[in-house]
Amino acid sequence: MDTLTKQRRVWKEEFWQNPWDQGGLAVVSIFIVMVLMLMMFATVFGALLPLEKVDQLDES
Repeated sequence: MDTLTKQRRVWKEEFWQNPWDQGGLAVVSIFIVMVLMLMMFATVFGALLPLEKVDQLDES
């Protein structure tokens, strides 16, 4: 059991020392954040009525 713990610790240390792994993690994180922001943007502005429709509803 002790060797398994040591192997995990070594793997984690190696991961954070490799700049390519850190860069990949940053790119994936930025992509996920960008997709979530675009979904939020589309939801907020898709829920609002366009000004033409608001004017037509007021005149009726």
